[in-house]
Amino acid sequence: MDRLQRLVWSFYREEPQLEAQLEPLRDCKLSRSWGSIRVECVDARHLEEVSALLALLRRPLAAMGLGRQIVLKVPGSLQRTYPMHVPFHSDLLT
Repeated sequence: MDRLQRLVWSFYREEPQLEAQLEPLRDCKLSRSWGSIRVECVDARHLEEVSALLALLRRPLAAMGLGRQIVLKVPGSLQRTYPMHVPFHSDLLT
């Protein structure tokens, strides 16, 4: 498990139901580059599963201010880009 995955799992460590939903993320490789969080999925079906988790993925990454967008990729094929709203610190308290 890479550092970005550990960050996400750690963020939800006290919420077992959400941790269970994040299970498809275990098969991904996450990396950060040029303001993008890149999520490498296994195949197109896996990309669909991970895209359904986008809201859960955004929360910890945005809270840490780690990027401006999330890019879901299937190597050599599909790629989808989603903007990541980085909230102000006061927004995190609500």
